[in-house]
Amino acid sequence: MRLGIISDCVHVQHSDGRIGTETHILLYQLEALAVYFDEVHVACPFTSFNENKVATFYTDKKFSFIHLPNVGGNNWIDKLRLLQTIPKWWSAFKKIDKSSDIVYQRFPNNLNLPGFFYFYFNHKKVFATYTGTWENYLNEPFTYRLQKWLLKKCFRGTVWAYLDKPSDNVKIRKGFSPSYSKKVWDEETEQVNKRIEKLKLEGLQKLKLISVGAFVPNKNQQFILDACLQLQQLNISFQLTLVGDGYLKDEYQKFLDKHQLNTSIIIAGKKTTSELIKLYREHDFIIQAPIREGFGKVPIEGFFHGLVPILSDVGLAKAIAEDNRGFTFSLRNQKSLSDLLENLSNKSALLPNMILNGRAFAASKTLEAWAAEYASVILV
Repeated sequence: MRLGIISDCVHVQHSDGRIGTETHILLYQLEALAVYFDEVHVACPFTSFNENKVATFYTDKKFSFIHLPNVGGNNWIDKLRLLQTIPKWWSAFKKIDKSSDIVYQRFPNNLNLPGFFYFYFNHKKVFATYTGTWENYLNEPFTYRLQKWLLKKCFRGTVWAYLDKPSDNVKIRKGFSPSYSKKVWDEETEQVNKRIEKLKLEGLQKLKLISVGAFVPNKNQQFILDACLQLQQLNISFQLTLVGDGYLKDEYQKFLDKHQLNTSIIIAGKKTTSELIKLYREHDFIIQAPIREGFGKVPIEGFFHGLVPILSDVGLAKAIAEDNRGFTFSLRNQKSLSDLLENLSNKSALLPNMILNGRAFAASKTLEAWAAEYASVILV
């Protein structure tokens, strides 16, 4: 079987010919799915490579790539470039159609909107993942709602979406987004056991928090920073590490400078998978405050390493934290988070079981389990 993939995930090509991406998790997912196919052909946008890119590179030789321009943006020039690129997209769709037996479309994005119609009218066998928030939300882009409507009403194949409960539509399946293999889960067992024993003996001497995500408004790191300022004023010992990059980085750094938080809060920048794993092992809590979230990959990654999530109560956060696996807070009230953090040291006795519950939950959220489920549905 030959698999075709249409994705807007930006890729790069190294001077030595290797192809990779800074979206490490997508690469791991595609390589896990590729186990079930003889050939994999990917159409996606490319940008130039430089040494500042924190990229992961494909190792599976069955992958081939169709290079597309990287376009997008909000001003009229960006929209014009987008229109000018559609013929190149159409040419890529034809190549994917000819070289594959089934096509995997990842929504929502500009590329797969015309792609939907191309493969629909060509009666191609397809399946899809919708990686955004499945429920409609305030100020949601019209194109996102349109793509969800098309997937619900017109898409011929199975669609995996991030749902908090099974869908009444038999073609829409409850999905998740994995980051790690079963091997990683096994490798972390000894480290997690030591973490639990230390907690039982010493309790929480210091709040060690880590947050991972792009520095953009939706990820809402400022809400976390404001809560940490409250901790500082209460003389509560804590360490927060922010992993990521984005245009709000300078604004966050100014906040740290203004409030003399640089010794307690570190902006660590982008990290490779191995660097991020090292940081996870050095912290006790994952803290995320997104305004909207399709599927929170970061708290699931934390479960693998024995971290307890502290999440804003949006999207699937409550489903992730339920059954004594983590904590949630309200974005409508700043004290909801600051009070939670203030009282964490009194919850030390609860943490060992929370860690074990999170690990048990993560054991079913591996790359292998994800790919096996997809294969069991599409390869029939």
